[in-house]
Parts: sequence; structure tokens; C-alpha cells
Amino acid sequence: MEDILVPIAFFAIIPFTVWAVSSFRHKSMKAATEVMKTMVEKGETLTPETIRSLGIRPRRKHGDLRTGLILIALAVATIFLGGAIPEKEAQQVFAGFAMFPLLVGLVYVGLWTFIGRKNPED
Repeated sequence: MEDILVPIAFFAIIPFTVWAVSSFRHKSMKAATEVMKTMVEKGETLTPETIRSLGIRPRRKHGDLRTGLILIALAVATIFLGGAIPEKEAQQVFAGFAMFPLLVGLVYVGLWTFIGRKNPED
């Protein structure tokens, strides 16, 4: 029984962590939006300093590149982890798991290359 629970718990923690982070971000953004809505209804002006103090940050200029490179590095690390296991089947499984972050990372780098570097005034 323990042989089954450990891998299930190991792989279940990944979606749980993603859910927890996403849930926290959603709740904080919802609260900030409600505060801004209340301020607008009362007739107060929203300055960039006020918006930053509520925790809303502008998008980084090279955010897509950064995210893409992190995902590519994660994929390479997963492939190396699979290579450290002497079984051929384990290497193939880890390489398969690595394809998802690798491809998403390549898409982010492609978005940064073709869209993100353009000047918004163009």
C-alpha cells in the first residue's frame, strides 16, 4: 500500500501547489479590484502609486523571456534527472514529462521574440 501512496502523493503535490498559488493570486487581485472600484465610486483618483500600493505591478518588459527560460531550464533538469536513472524506461518517461515545460517555454520565448520586443508606440 505504501508503494502506491508515495508516488501518488508526490505527483498530487504539484497540482495542489499550482492551485494554491493561483487561488491566492486570484483572491488578492479580486480584493485589489474591489478597493479600486470603491475608490472610483467615491470619486477618488487612482494614481500609479496607489495602484502599485495595492499590489498590482506592471508587466515586466522581458517577462515572457524570463518565464520561457525558466521553463526550458526546468525541462532540461527533468531530462537530466531521468538520465541519472539507469533504467531506459525511466529515461523515456522523464523525457516525456519534460516535453510539456520545454514546449511551453519555447512558445514563451517565441512570443517574446516576435511580439514582446516591439515598441508599443509602433
